[in-house]
Amino acid sequence: MAFADLILPLAVPGRFTFSIPDGIAVRAGMRVAVPFGRGGKLYGGLVRRVHQEAPASAAREILSQIDEAPIVTEGQFMLWERIADHYMCSLGEVMIAALPGQLTLSSETRIVVNPFIAEEPARTDRAGLLISALLEREALSMKEAGELLGLKDPMPAIKRLIDEGVVIVEEELREAWKPRTVTYVKLTEAASNEEALHAWFDKLEKKAPKQLHLLMRFVELSRCMSDAPLEVEKNKLLHLSDSSSAALKPLVEKGLFELYEREAGVPAPATLGKGKPTLSLAQTKALNDVREGLSTKGVALLRGVTSSGKTEVYSTLIDEAVADGGQVLYLLPEIALTAQIIERLRARFGDRIAVYHSRMAPHERAELWMRMARGEGSPPIIVGARSALFLPYRDLKLVVIDEEHDPSYKQHEPAPRYHARDMAIVLAGIHGAKTVLGSATPSLDSMHNARSGKYGYAELLTRFGNVAMPVISVVDLRDAARRRQMKGHFSQPLIDAIDAALKKREQAILFQNRRGYVPVWQCESCAWVPYCDHCDVSLTYHKKLHQLRCHYCGRNYPPPVQCGQCSSNRLRMIGFGTEKIEEELSEIFPEARIARMDQDTVRGRQALDRILTGFAQGAIDILVGTQMVTKGLDFDHVSTVGILSADSLMRFPDFRAHERAFQLMAQVAGRSGRRDKPGNVIIQAHEARNPVIDLVTHHDVEGFFNREAEHRRAHGYPPFMRLLSLSLRHRNEERVAATAAALALLLRERLDERVLGPDIPGVAFVKDRHIRNLLIKLRRSAHREEKDFVREAIDRVFAQPEHRAVQLVVDVDPV
Repeated sequence: MAFADLILPLAVPGRFTFSIPDGIAVRAGMRVAVPFGRGGKLYGGLVRRVHQEAPASAAREILSQIDEAPIVTEGQFMLWERIADHYMCSLGEVMIAALPGQLTLSSETRIVVNPFIAEEPARTDRAGLLISALLEREALSMKEAGELLGLKDPMPAIKRLIDEGVVIVEEELREAWKPRTVTYVKLTEAASNEEALHAWFDKLEKKAPKQLHLLMRFVELSRCMSDAPLEVEKNKLLHLSDSSSAALKPLVEKGLFELYEREAGVPAPATLGKGKPTLSLAQTKALNDVREGLSTKGVALLRGVTSSGKTEVYSTLIDEAVADGGQVLYLLPEIALTAQIIERLRARFGDRIAVYHSRMAPHERAELWMRMARGEGSPPIIVGARSALFLPYRDLKLVVIDEEHDPSYKQHEPAPRYHARDMAIVLAGIHGAKTVLGSATPSLDSMHNARSGKYGYAELLTRFGNVAMPVISVVDLRDAARRRQMKGHFSQPLIDAIDAALKKREQAILFQNRRGYVPVWQCESCAWVPYCDHCDVSLTYHKKLHQLRCHYCGRNYPPPVQCGQCSSNRLRMIGFGTEKIEEELSEIFPEARIARMDQDTVRGRQALDRILTGFAQGAIDILVGTQMVTKGLDFDHVSTVGILSADSLMRFPDFRAHERAFQLMAQVAGRSGRRDKPGNVIIQAHEARNPVIDLVTHHDVEGFFNREAEHRRAHGYPPFMRLLSLSLRHRNEERVAATAAALALLLRERLDERVLGPDIPGVAFVKDRHIRNLLIKLRRSAHREEKDFVREAIDRVFAQPEHRAVQLVVDVDPV
């Protein structure tokens, strides 16, 4: 009898052996339906191995075969196993993270009739019975569908309906991602020649001077009489001509202009697949250095200052890999913030690019996965965020990891808590591909690997077109307050810089890494502060919603009218967030158009796109935001950047606080002056002489690395040691404390002083659970053996009944 080892979509360690009945022919990578657990729930398991070795105990039988061909490759399984092993999680957890939701089926999966198809023709078979029941009850679980159809295993029947598009998994009914569209203006065919344009000039000069000004601005922007005319976005035209839609509408109605729309990020058909750009001397040298690093090391780090043209270097390498018949993975930290890069890549590579990200509809993700798994029309270039790592590549030749320093590459919840940058290098190794890491502010880990010779290294230290780096100045907030030169949270130099930019019709970005209106309400009499009932954290006030919100569990509370301790009515607000900055700006610059970009304003599907489009087209003068504004934004007219509170970036109890602060300040500073004019950056700080701030002002990445590496080496932190974090959680504080103490005691038998804790964290109570943390330092030369010891210690402690109920979260290489 044949047997199959399966991976099930459950957070349960190990693989599970099932017998293969007659009539079923399965291979590794196929899904099969199996019963699991005491209740016999159905799951779609993945076959990892087929063999003849009978297990020690009786094996349950596979009920049915779901796939006719494998949907997961051997290379993917190898990656999953590396992730599960390194990050100390189960293969089932990796499977859940990797597969699109539509491909992960269980008896709890709920299905509904697809509302996006035309009326389903009448059926007389079991499928018709199922559709009738769904129309009546709206949704059915897989288990309920099986009972209705009288089938022990309904998965094959339901899969056929999913493949036909008749039913869908319930989660797909969430609002589907829709690409943002941009409206453009062009001359009608009748008005496109020089003679017709002169006639329009004469007509408008006499009767409509505002419309004449609009037309002249269009001619200037579009270069419509040249050999290389440009497209003109409607909002950009209205902004730069200081006009409104009311002036444009009559010209459309009269037949001068016509409007058309196109998906944002998709270039005009005439620009698709355009020729290779000419690289500058600096780009050419960097490209050659990257090639040399890839040929000798397999991995190369490209450190290029902001606006230096790193994307063109990547594009040249991508072109070479695709010409060689291979596939390319281009990873970005956050897909929603990188439409500009995607547009550039599409302009060069056209329809050879596919984008893969969590905002796509689930069925679109599943379709791309299946196309690649079957090798049918598989796109050679994939651009995506973390999840693109898991796609079924067949001939991967190159992996590009842009903004490799970004902490968004790290998955935090749920497991697997993997780092996409590190696992992308593993993926490339599995396929024999090359890896390019790029950043203006590389992580200390990557810089150390380059310095030590593990990675190749290349530099691109001049901006494209020899544009000057921004001028960075520091304002001492203590001195400004003493001289009474502050207006709210704005110093006079920052106000003057913003004012000068607005007068020149330029734009400004202001960075404050805290959302909300104020972080703390406090009683003036007894210093009482309102806290969340379910978390050990103060509540943040959001003025627009007029509510206090917990940023840990998401609960909302009405603002207090009196002190909860002494009943005093004297309550004050302390601190400031992006919402308060937005309010203060509107008072200082009442005529300016201001927008805010943080988690509160970009919750809707199109909210972020609207903000970025408005800013790109000049409909927004000042953009206020959290660290979102530091990522991948490239706008022509941003001349001024303000960092409102540099101190707050460095005051975190984290050994990486200074590294994060340096990267954030350097990155947001790089948003200014990216074309022909040098930018102006104002950093406000109470500790104006902080050495980290001084290094930012001098754009000194090397100096920062040397300083920070010295501290890390002295105190035994990455990149010189590896870290493993253990977080224990339980409703009973005494129980979680006892389990943490028992685990720490056992770990110290071998690791001694390299076990830190158990500590009570700054926020020690979240979502009704008490927390204790352990931090373990692992020697790089023996981290695998030491990690195995940690596994054994965890198993020994949690095998004891008094500790089993405590939740354990393991985070390897925390960031």
